[in-house]
Amino acid sequence: MLRTLRNQTKSIFFKCFLVLLICGFALWGVGDLTGGVGEKKVLTVDSDYVTVEKVINELNRIRYSLPERPSLQDAIKKGMHLSVLQKFEQEILLNSEAKSLELSVPMGVKTKAIREENAFKDPLGKFSQNKFLQSLKNAGLSEVKYLEMINTEANFKQISMPYSLNEIYDDKIIKKLMDWQNETRTINYEIFEMINKNEISKPTDKVLKKFYNTNESNYRIPLTRNIKFLEIDPSIFEDQVVINQKQINDKYEIEKSNYLFQEKREILQITTQDQQKATKFINSIDKGNNFNDLAKKYFDLSEKDTNIGFLEKSDLPADSADKIFKANLNEVLGPIKTKFGLSIYKIINIAKEKEVKYEDAIKDVEKKLVKELSVEILFEKLDEIEDLIAEGNNLDEISNSVLFTKKVPVKDIKMISKDGVIYSYLTKKKFFDKNRVFLENVWNTDVNELSEIFNSNGDTYNLIEVISENLEEFPPFVKVKTNVYNDWLNNELILKSKEKAQESVLTKTDLSSKVIIDRTSKSIGKIIDPFLVNKIFEIKNKEINFLRSKKYIIVVKVLKKMTKKYTFNRETYKNLHKTMSRSFFNDFSNFYFQNLALKHKLKRNYTEIDKFLNELEINN
Repeated sequence: MLRTLRNQTKSIFFKCFLVLLICGFALWGVGDLTGGVGEKKVLTVDSDYVTVEKVINELNRIRYSLPERPSLQDAIKKGMHLSVLQKFEQEILLNSEAKSLELSVPMGVKTKAIREENAFKDPLGKFSQNKFLQSLKNAGLSEVKYLEMINTEANFKQISMPYSLNEIYDDKIIKKLMDWQNETRTINYEIFEMINKNEISKPTDKVLKKFYNTNESNYRIPLTRNIKFLEIDPSIFEDQVVINQKQINDKYEIEKSNYLFQEKREILQITTQDQQKATKFINSIDKGNNFNDLAKKYFDLSEKDTNIGFLEKSDLPADSADKIFKANLNEVLGPIKTKFGLSIYKIINIAKEKEVKYEDAIKDVEKKLVKELSVEILFEKLDEIEDLIAEGNNLDEISNSVLFTKKVPVKDIKMISKDGVIYSYLTKKKFFDKNRVFLENVWNTDVNELSEIFNSNGDTYNLIEVISENLEEFPPFVKVKTNVYNDWLNNELILKSKEKAQESVLTKTDLSSKVIIDRTSKSIGKIIDPFLVNKIFEIKNKEINFLRSKKYIIVVKVLKKMTKKYTFNRETYKNLHKTMSRSFFNDFSNFYFQNLALKHKLKRNYTEIDKFLNELEINN
């Protein structure tokens, strides 16, 4: 039955029908459930209000527009109803404010918004009445509701105009940010290796217990669960795929172009508005000078700044592409006038056009075909797994069923928390290597129950069985002694290593090394550690500081702070302005809506919606 439905829903007409059918049942069901509650007001402003029924209807409309179509209970667990309530709050406040300010939205604005919406256009880019009506149906919207949405959006644009058009934030702040990005520090430093752990005497239980008591909160284990799970991906079914030569040949004809690689060229590029500098640059090149040296001299650009990588002809501006791809290796071109200014190019590498051998291409096509067909088998098997679940099979029984021709292991995880940390009495806690969807299913499934089959990543599907739940605990010292010892040892290694470094530094008049670093530096001497560089830029004093890297203690003294000379980058400047302005807009909008709520005496009656949702969970 499920497989039949899946095949049928490939038709766009059936999808539209299904959405409308489901929405119809949903709204019918909501009407029955809400009864008298449906007309109760959740939000009230002046003469306008929002009812429980309106909130639930909007929640249904949104959840049915999502690809995964979550159940009402799942939508509530994910907080979707709270987003709907916030949306209604903002709408009702905006429209009340617009009414008090006597704002109006001309019909021309509304018709223009409809006319310019891409979803309502035909293949020729013209407005289509049929597409307009069909799109609204698919989204569960009426024409009246859609016009109300346009009206609200237009009101928001008019009301927020004074602060939403603030594209220029503050030049002084932007300048400070750019200076901060280009700060350099001159430091004296010396590197000391961490002492060997064999130099640390083994502690007594008394010492470890004292360390445990001091750091007891570090050993707290929150509420956790023990689970088993199956991971099902298409590769499991590849040995069940049967293909013939005709399928391979047909697939090759479709993908033939993918096995022809166009010529690519690695290019250095300088773009400038200064004709005089560009001419001097080219004249110097003609005299045999080095491109990179001249780029640094005239434009303060390194090879990293000028190298735009390997590009195909189609990646380049039309006014320079032909010349670049006719040039010889190491030839310098320009200045060429483009829409970005005067451009100078150097070709430093050429990757010639090449075609993959037919035999290799066929092998690749066969692999792709096997993968595609194994995905189809996977979907068929998912239906059969759902049947096994319905028959009451557990995870081990499903794993050992005849559905699989190769072993699909049942994996288990013990003590996984809600935030995705795996705890242990004997080893360090670690983060779970699965995504948020997997974690949500762990905690949305009841103990001793199987989850629904869910898609976790690409074409990989999972099925979880929750074995048990473990209450929050502060395990006794004896239970976590191994972890306590490892933490104590690590702490002692740092302390002893710092003491040894301090003793060495006290006998010296100065630290042995000196270097200038900037915020983009990734290493200090032999230590490659960007995080260490960040810590050096956090130093506020001019004293000697002892910092720790993974295997080293580094002794640092900041001698000088300064802002290096940097080329003003208009794009960076604009992006910083946009980021700051967007942040200001969001902060001000939140503050503004809070004030509108007070001004228009917004009344919230969320008790009614909570009551309805709680009753709904009990009924289900």
